[in-house]
Amino acid sequence: MKKLVVFLTLLLALGLLVPGVSAVNIVTTMPNLWDVAGEIGGDSVIVMYVAPPAAVHVSSDTIDALLQQNSEFIRTADIFLGQGGSMDGTVITKVTEFRKKNFDEDTDWLLLSNVSKDAVPNVTVAYDNPKVLQGYSETITYLLSTADSLNASVYQKNLNTYLKKISEETKLSADEQDILSNIPIICHFRIKNQAVNWLGMDCINSYPDPTTAKDLIDDIHQNPNKYKSIAANSSIGKIVVIENIVAGSDMGIGVHEALKDTGVPCERIIFLNLPKSAENVDTIFDYYAYNKNLILSLASPSETPTTTQSPVGPGLAFVGILGAALLLRRN
Repeated sequence: MKKLVVFLTLLLALGLLVPGVSAVNIVTTMPNLWDVAGEIGGDSVIVMYVAPPAAVHVSSDTIDALLQQNSEFIRTADIFLGQGGSMDGTVITKVTEFRKKNFDEDTDWLLLSNVSKDAVPNVTVAYDNPKVLQGYSETITYLLSTADSLNASVYQKNLNTYLKKISEETKLSADEQDILSNIPIICHFRIKNQAVNWLGMDCINSYPDPTTAKDLIDDIHQNPNKYKSIAANSSIGKIVVIENIVAGSDMGIGVHEALKDTGVPCERIIFLNLPKSAENVDTIFDYYAYNKNLILSLASPSETPTTTQSPVGPGLAFVGILGAALLLRRN
């Protein structure tokens, strides 16, 4: 018997025997976390997300219904992963209260916003361009490794693979860079990071920071020739107003109307900022490509990219996810 114990211990040390191995169940607040956690976790995890892509526009009752439908997974999950802050604060509260009320269980959240630069030098809660996505994935890897040290080496290996994937999937061709750099935009300020730092577009201004929509509209009316000149000298002959679907897809309507009223050639489009917010947009890379192709299609109107479909509205987001009982990801 003693020899058997020694033999089994040796096998365990060599990694040839792992007693009771099962996937780690992870509840995330949003599709962006779900996507990256699934990439980092690989076969070691099963991941779900709670909030639909249009979460900021979804009622409290909708979230409650989604929680109820997935109550067993939420009750028994091993890890609860969130960003922290305004973007998923409501979801965090809802999940915490749901588990306490229904199962008398406390919920310990792993929040990206709580990670220090000492722990992860590139720590960030942003994921909207390739550079920050690297730090975002490193932050998630740190949290998963802290909570599940047995799989830490797996997470690190998958991170290295994912970092290479980021570089490959987001590289712009020389032609794309040339086209994008000559497209002038006025955008929601949360779009600017992606539009400028990755796509390299010419951002004239952003709203409501640093300029309020009202002040921007006033400037357009007072200086129409300035904007006409910018449009005329661009590669597509117009200025593009870019909305942020999560912030509210109508914030820039007044800006767009002001440009039209003063005779400035312009177009208004809506950028995504989450996976699962349009058909066939399943990952962060897909949403990157959606936005990039939406812009490039303006330079080649005859070539409508397959990914530039209508964003999923709050109602459709809810119906789709409720019908599927929330997406589970197991790589």
